[in-house]
Amino acid sequence: MRVRKAAIGASALVAIATASCACSPEDTESREPAVFVQSTQFAPSPAPITDLVPTAEQLTALYNATTNYSIREEDRARLLEGPSDQTLPIARAWGAPPSPQYLQFTAMELVGPEMVNAIGQGHIEGMDPYPVGPIPFVRFNNEWRLSRAFVCGGLFLAAPHVCG
Repeated sequence: MRVRKAAIGASALVAIATASCACSPEDTESREPAVFVQSTQFAPSPAPITDLVPTAEQLTALYNATTNYSIREEDRARLLEGPSDQTLPIARAWGAPPSPQYLQFTAMELVGPEMVNAIGQGHIEGMDPYPVGPIPFVRFNNEWRLSRAFVCGGLFLAAPHVCG
């Protein structure tokens, strides 16, 4: 019993000594608040596609940029059909998929005035390529953009409020 009381007393003294040392003026550890640095470097978005008929390569770059979080949201919004102030919340919700994928379009077809569908393959690391398409693109303000209806269809369950 005496040993137990002595051990408890010794533990208390160690705790008091530790606490008093932590507050001593000799403490050289800085108490400044931590600073978090956020990158201001963003990847460039692809150049606007103003050709009368886009190529599969141009549509590949445009589509993949819409899901690339390293591109500024405002720039991704300009790649979607519609005025940027209306597409910004859509671009924010569309963003990067849970598993990073890359689409590569191999063909496109005209489906109407200023409308094309692209088809090709999707690639996710560790999986065989899979067919994708048709994915619609439209010409808006003389630039080819990813169809708002297509994106909103993809967001229907995840974020239905952004396409209102």
